[in-house]
Amino acid sequence: MNSENAVEVKNLEKSFGDFVAVNRISFEVKKGEIFGFLGPNGAGKSTTIRMLCGILTPTSGEGYVADFNIITQQESIKEHIGYMSQKFSLYDDLTVEENIDFYSGIYRIAFDKKQIRKQWVIKMAGLQGLESVQTKLLSGGWKQRLALGCAILHEPKILFLDEPTSGVDPISRRQFWSLINSMARESVTVFVTTHYMDEAENCDRIALIYKGNIIALGTPIQLKTEFMKEEVLKLVIDNPEEWIESLTQLNAVKEVALFGNTLHVVADNGQTAVDNINRFLFENKISNFEIKQIQPSLEDVFVSLIEEYDAKQEIVA
Repeated sequence: MNSENAVEVKNLEKSFGDFVAVNRISFEVKKGEIFGFLGPNGAGKSTTIRMLCGILTPTSGEGYVADFNIITQQESIKEHIGYMSQKFSLYDDLTVEENIDFYSGIYRIAFDKKQIRKQWVIKMAGLQGLESVQTKLLSGGWKQRLALGCAILHEPKILFLDEPTSGVDPISRRQFWSLINSMARESVTVFVTTHYMDEAENCDRIALIYKGNIIALGTPIQLKTEFMKEEVLKLVIDNPEEWIESLTQLNAVKEVALFGNTLHVVADNGQTAVDNINRFLFENKISNFEIKQIQPSLEDVFVSLIEEYDAKQEIVA
């Protein structure tokens, strides 16, 4: 294993009967890196992270986490990583303090250090004064930060987060990512799966996984500038959702999608699409609009790559 890497994977595969959940993927994660693993539900994100954490045994391939083999040294991996799932992994009937004490015991934290770490978690999670409250009474954001604190009580250098912000409000998500960024600045490697494209902007590098295959890997800027073959236009217009169907029918327009209160138009040739859209809207006596070419969002890139992948599979079939 390369000394600069925290995770290395080569031709990793996991099958459940005839279903291939993860299809011979390969990648590395550098020490101190925030590595995003993006994909829709069922793409293979959670299966991959469970293999890396020593919870699932791969069908084939190889991998190393913190210099330990993911097939033969699974228990050693579990001792050296932090893991937080989308289920929060907390005991609802225990209080905040009891949950922290429980995980302190699991991680065998020394008695003289236990109280220091407990107070750190409570402060980090913003739970001062709530130590005796049952966890089930906490909001989703507080549960999330408490679960993160419990996952890193033993100060692991590698942290695996499996869709940690699923179902959490936007403000709590932002606070959570602030914590992740602060840990990365302290040289903690963070491997995070998510289907929120806006969160991925926080990652140093991103792997896009779809149907068990990695279809792109790079920095956010690389994905938006090197992997996106089409051009993207931003159309600001009143009642944007009412124009999606008709604009999709225009020549040079491949796709139209609602993006906030604007439309994103994907086209092979941006200028041709602009000309066609201008002509169409003027013919419909619409003058109050603005259209310009923009850098694609990660969501634009991901949708484009998925459509390209599916099109290639149809040709092969």
